[in-house]
Amino acid sequence: MSQIFDRRRFNFGALAAGSLLASGQISAALAATVRASEPRLVFAHYMVCCPRDGDDASVAALAAEIKQAQARGIDAFALNCGSWTEEPRYRATTTKLFRAAASLGSDFKLFFSADGLAPDVVVAMVSEFYGHSNMLRVAGRPLLSTFDGDTEWAKAFLDPLEDAEKPVTFVPFFFPEGKAKVFTARNIAKLIADNSYVDGFFLFGAAGSGTEIARASQKVGEAWRRAGKLYMAPVSPYYRGLGYRENYRVFETRGFEGMALQWEAAIAVGAQWVEVVTWNDWSEASYVQDLGAAATDHIAGGYWGQLLSHAAYLAASEYYIRWFKTGVRRIDRDDLYWFYRLSPRAVPGRSTPRGRKPAFPKGVENLEDRVFISAFLTAPAQITIESGKRRHQLDVDAGVHHLGVDFALGAQKFSVVRNGRTILAGDGAFPITDENWANYDYLSGQARRV
Repeated sequence: MSQIFDRRRFNFGALAAGSLLASGQISAALAATVRASEPRLVFAHYMVCCPRDGDDASVAALAAEIKQAQARGIDAFALNCGSWTEEPRYRATTTKLFRAAASLGSDFKLFFSADGLAPDVVVAMVSEFYGHSNMLRVAGRPLLSTFDGDTEWAKAFLDPLEDAEKPVTFVPFFFPEGKAKVFTARNIAKLIADNSYVDGFFLFGAAGSGTEIARASQKVGEAWRRAGKLYMAPVSPYYRGLGYRENYRVFETRGFEGMALQWEAAIAVGAQWVEVVTWNDWSEASYVQDLGAAATDHIAGGYWGQLLSHAAYLAASEYYIRWFKTGVRRIDRDDLYWFYRLSPRAVPGRSTPRGRKPAFPKGVENLEDRVFISAFLTAPAQITIESGKRRHQLDVDAGVHHLGVDFALGAQKFSVVRNGRTILAGDGAFPITDENWANYDYLSGQARRV
């Protein structure tokens, strides 16, 4: 039997040893700046370029996406717009999204995340939907975020909006200075000093391991909260970029474990908001939207190749979303989720979806050939993982557990037994093989009740 690890004891040890995150000191230190009246909200980063049903997605189809997000505890979509007037499909899809939100008669909101747009375009975009009833408003003003940017760029649209009596609550993501763009204490302090006019800060965390993103969120969030600003923390499931703009790279997040670390960091630093990064970025495999199938190549006409189900990442987040919003840590029912890649890391993939030449992404050496599970148990139980011809049995206490075992080629099967009775069971939708047809993506799944 291969080594089994539990994140609580092994994987996170280096951070836990002297960490404010682990000790809870951050929460105590920030108590004075976190008001009980501040609502805790969860958003999802929505790529307006890439609806599940493509550019021709109907209002009804987009409403179905919103309903799915709402059912998992998401309060709003952050609409990432990398174009507006030059590519009319962005404006067209945005219009349909606002119509979809309005048609549901619920409290689901939308707000913009400007991505490199010219300042006059940002003004036009925000102005068009400024008064819409489904625009998320904070302190009476629409929320506006960004991906990247700087002070000069931001002032070039914030000032005209102010002059037009259309002020916004501005919570951007800006990279720190330097070629490496590292969030050192010095760089964070400079960001805060140079951007005192902003209402808060968003850390766009996706391209990194779960531990790296959690650590960055810990540092960044603590600093901005101490400065008396809003903090929007990132929570991301996984990242496998493709070769466009030299982005063929991958980061290990050990199934749901990395996402759980990011939730815990957001809670520990007293973030008011969390943004799930992302709802539907197919190109970087960071999506959490339920595709309705274990694998599909029908998204965007198959442009991104075979996409695997990530639905369990959001399903497993239910516990953390409730904890984040209410402060209550409670397990209402037994649940088991699994996560694994469909081939060993030694099998090359493709740097582009339709590429034919085998290639290894940057960071492939950090991938782990393991099956990962996350269990939420109301009482002690025995978990069995059958990976190919290997069988692993784990005696687990009540609570939340993130575990992993070395995988073997073949079918993957899972079960939970309590008092001699199987209470949860399920099979991975696909076996692990020597064919890397899923291109390093993770497959997720959830056990059924027996």
